[in-house]
Amino acid sequence: MTTIFPAIDIFDGKAVRLLGGSYSDITVYGDPLDTAKKFADCGAEWVHVVDLNGAEGSGNNFTVIESIAAHTPLKVQSGGGLRNAERVKSLFSAGAARAVLGTVCVSDPQLTQTMLDEYGERIVCGLDVRNGKVAIRGWKETAALTPDELGGRLCGMGAKYFLFTDVSRDGMLTGADVKSTAELQKRLGACVIASGGVSGMDDIRAIADAGIYGAIIGKAYYEHKIDLKEALNYVRS
Repeated sequence: MTTIFPAIDIFDGKAVRLLGGSYSDITVYGDPLDTAKKFADCGAEWVHVVDLNGAEGSGNNFTVIESIAAHTPLKVQSGGGLRNAERVKSLFSAGAARAVLGTVCVSDPQLTQTMLDEYGERIVCGLDVRNGKVAIRGWKETAALTPDELGGRLCGMGAKYFLFTDVSRDGMLTGADVKSTAELQKRLGACVIASGGVSGMDDIRAIADAGIYGAIIGKAYYEHKIDLKEALNYVRS
């Protein structure tokens, strides 16, 4: 069964969305806790939280994450700026169920291995991709690695969960890259979450029918392009 991860991107304590990963194009949607409560009311089990301040190195939103974990039944999966062991530990202390590692999967294999050894399946490895290469440091830089190359390396280190984001599609409502995500999941032999471009129920149906482990729903929810209850009911049926 495909797992739906409704998403909250947090910047300066507010729920926002970026267009194509650009910090210069931000739409504010309101209070993250209120949004998370709405997700829970729809029957969601998970919430995917992106700490944009963490990603760009201007602080963190751990108090907001702590509030969501404490005041909703949702399991929190969160990433953004988790570039040392202390921040990962602090995120888990705030109540998160899973931590998404991005940049360090490229820049610090030793730390990544340590986190996988210590936390196991609570670690999700991010494969953020722009033009076929892995994007890092808040999507501002590109590494000389393909998602297959990095994913294969991480699988060898014990990674079981991956978040595959096509940066060019993120927040654009242009449709998820279902084919590439399904093929990557098959090649890695791991659980891959599709992220970026989900625009409506057609995407959810395609992701679920392809047997992809998970799907992030972001802007499509906020712009009323998708009914979260309908999406959850479909994947559970």
